[in-house]
Amino acid sequence: MRPIAITGLGAITGFGAGTDVLMDGLCAGRTAIGAGPDWGGRGPAAMIPGERVTSTEIALLAAEQATTGLDSGQGLAVVGASTSSDMIIGEEAFRQVLFEEPLAKPDEYLWAQLAARPAERVHRMLGATGPRISLSTACTSGTCAIGIGADLIETGRATKVLAFGADVICRISYFGFHSLGVYSEEPCRPFDRHRAGMNIGEGAAALLLEPLADALARGATPLALLGGYGNTSDAHHLTAPHPEGDGARRAMLAAMGDLPPEDIDHVNAHATATRLNDQMEAGVLSELPNASVTALKGAVGHTLGAAGALEALVTVLTLQQGRVPGVVGCQDPEYALDLVRETRETRVDHALSANFAFGGHNAVLRLDRWQP
Repeated sequence: MRPIAITGLGAITGFGAGTDVLMDGLCAGRTAIGAGPDWGGRGPAAMIPGERVTSTEIALLAAEQATTGLDSGQGLAVVGASTSSDMIIGEEAFRQVLFEEPLAKPDEYLWAQLAARPAERVHRMLGATGPRISLSTACTSGTCAIGIGADLIETGRATKVLAFGADVICRISYFGFHSLGVYSEEPCRPFDRHRAGMNIGEGAAALLLEPLADALARGATPLALLGGYGNTSDAHHLTAPHPEGDGARRAMLAAMGDLPPEDIDHVNAHATATRLNDQMEAGVLSELPNASVTALKGAVGHTLGAAGALEALVTVLTLQQGRVPGVVGCQDPEYALDLVRETRETRVDHALSANFAFGGHNAVLRLDRWQP
């Protein structure tokens, strides 16, 4: 892979809007997890402050932040990821039909919940002339958006890419995880011996990618470099990961490329706070002897299609700022990893951002510190 620079970032989370708000909240050890939606379900969630929004709305806001200073959409591709898109609007239509209420705008409900809507709207807002791609690969969606964006640049199909993930809470995802028995009634505790499951979060994260040479030529300052991407499938179980992490390990090694395991300084882990995922992931990460490990879901919840993009974004900020946020909620670590319990100031040169999804899908990014 030729050098690809990350030159723009945008984020909307339960902490609010902006990357500074996000990083300050994480490094202060705070959590955005609080009361969940008033739908009669159990368990907290990390919801965006203020009035309810759609995935498309927060995708537009994050994309606007990430492209500040970008003069033109010429040659720009948009790769958007989400698990439920704007299904929350469609669910309201279903509710109205179920209770025999008149549909206010019947022609709009189908369009409003199409999976392609967030990427289409972002593509239009930016005046992009490159490809527009929408994908949904469960919890790896945001990571895959970045990896596919790198492929578009590598193959010459785009001169720059805006990759994003965006998801807000809808009933299907909220009650779906309840039905699987993995939703915690208390704030989640990644990698903790007494963890009891996950909490959903809302969020969007956007990253602007472009060839390093092009970024320098236009006077942009790289925030980090994308050094590699790994994407595998276990084909093991519909929801459970491979217990030995075979696919996760292969994805990690593919992302590392020629870099030996001892050169990885840090990992932003998937760490859902569910029994099977944390156990599998801890086993794989134990093969990186010098890597500190953090996880975000105790602070911002599991943002589903946005999780990979959001965790990659925080990894970029870690490389740039030399600040590793701690794992919120982990009070009694179960595994012999170098878990960052409180914010750690340290130089990080090479980091991984890893995500693992239903269906045994695994996606890992390698991100490298930019050194002028």
